[in-house]
Amino acid sequence: MAVRGTFQFQSADTVMEDGGMATVTTDDDSKQDEGEALDENEMAPAAAAERSRKIKAAGLVVGLTVVMMGIGYLFMPEGTAEEEAAEGEPAVAANEPADDTREVEIGKFNCTNTRAGIDVNVHVNFSLFAEVQKSNEQAFRDAKDMHEARIRDIVNRVARSASRDDLNDPALDTIKREFREGINRIIRKHYIIQIHIPDWQTMER
Repeated sequence: MAVRGTFQFQSADTVMEDGGMATVTTDDDSKQDEGEALDENEMAPAAAAERSRKIKAAGLVVGLTVVMMGIGYLFMPEGTAEEEAAEGEPAVAANEPADDTREVEIGKFNCTNTRAGIDVNVHVNFSLFAEVQKSNEQAFRDAKDMHEARIRDIVNRVARSASRDDLNDPALDTIKREFREGINRIIRKHYIIQIHIPDWQTMER
């Protein structure tokens, strides 16, 4: 005698009904889906909290850096601050003597250079000053007066024999160097620190 009925197995994936087979979802599957959804919902706030924590940490680092820079500036030695301020100030002009030096006039000169070029004569007119240490000023004046003729001779000789490039050099570096070396050699002392020529003029003929 055959018995027809429905058999359900809660732990199985299928249910036998009226001799047929149907697929059903078990309680375990439902619980798994609910767990996955719960995990995703829990992860979203956790990620947001992690980002917030990193932002706060970065802000804290920046704030501490600014504070440390401020403290370092307050405790910076005065000499360092003064040096940095001095760097922004314009330098003293090269033709202005320092406080511990003096300018002494050598004289006014007027000569003709015949070696600057072929068939060209260059007339040169200028005033000459020597910068010396303040402590050497009087000794240099005495030596200049003693050797005035020889000093004028060496100055004219340098101006007459200079090349066209040296005559036209805006800084007159070569001519100034030869003036300084020649005068120091005559007075046998290295009194002259540098030469100043405020009104150098040339004219070709």
